[in-house]
Amino acid sequence: MHLSDVVRRDTLGQVQGGRGRRGGTAAAAARPAQLAGGDRPDPAQRPKFLYFPDLPTKRFYERELFPWYDALESRSAAIRDEMRAVLAEDSGFEPFLGHFDDHQLEGHLANARGGKPAWNAFFFYRHGERFDANHARCPETSAALDGVPLCFVRDHSPETCYSVLTAGSHILPHHGVTNTRLVTHLALIVPEDCALVVGGEAHGWEEGRCFTFDDTFEHEAWNRGAKTRVVMLMDVWNPYLTEVEREALQALVVAIGEFNLEAGIG
Repeated sequence: MHLSDVVRRDTLGQVQGGRGRRGGTAAAAARPAQLAGGDRPDPAQRPKFLYFPDLPTKRFYERELFPWYDALESRSAAIRDEMRAVLAEDSGFEPFLGHFDDHQLEGHLANARGGKPAWNAFFFYRHGERFDANHARCPETSAALDGVPLCFVRDHSPETCYSVLTAGSHILPHHGVTNTRLVTHLALIVPEDCALVVGGEAHGWEEGRCFTFDDTFEHEAWNRGAKTRVVMLMDVWNPYLTEVEREALQALVVAIGEFNLEAGIG
């Protein structure tokens, strides 16, 4: 049996069972997850790992879908203060993409000002691992994150950090891994001439405000200004998933990871 068959069978079974307990119909349940590839309503949506059918194909999601925005934004000044403190200390940050030489970063990062591009992160979570020391250094931020529906999947997600893009740096076009989780930004420091483009739609940041996008559409971000841009980056669940579907996906992704490990894949 091919792994994609396991994905379809197991996810469909878990979702159908869960929706059945909640009174859902079989038709509503019949939306098994697919590994990357296959047909999608919007061909511009190209997840690198896992696609969940029948979720909206939106580049940016409406604010009304995220009732926790207000509470998070109310703490943005405290979060910004903690970010500035660790940024001034210049410790705890690491390259978001990992430690690679300039040649390896070609096609991923560029710099419009002729300098070395830099996209750095102060992680609170990465691949599902909690960075306890960073939480301790930023207690207000840590407490604020407790109110966010982060997408927890063992060994996979969330990735949550202060995301720092230096002057002139450009994160080149790329796609995310799955439409089951979205990316939220809380803008902390926004110089002039910065933008995010998702599926051809440009969006600016406003300090102290959140927005959420689906990174399975091709997206890029640039800072063409003379100062550093910083946002709080958070992986959150797609709000159109039910709780049962989230639980099924958590089990599914972990199972795929274990399958790949045993098979020597990746």
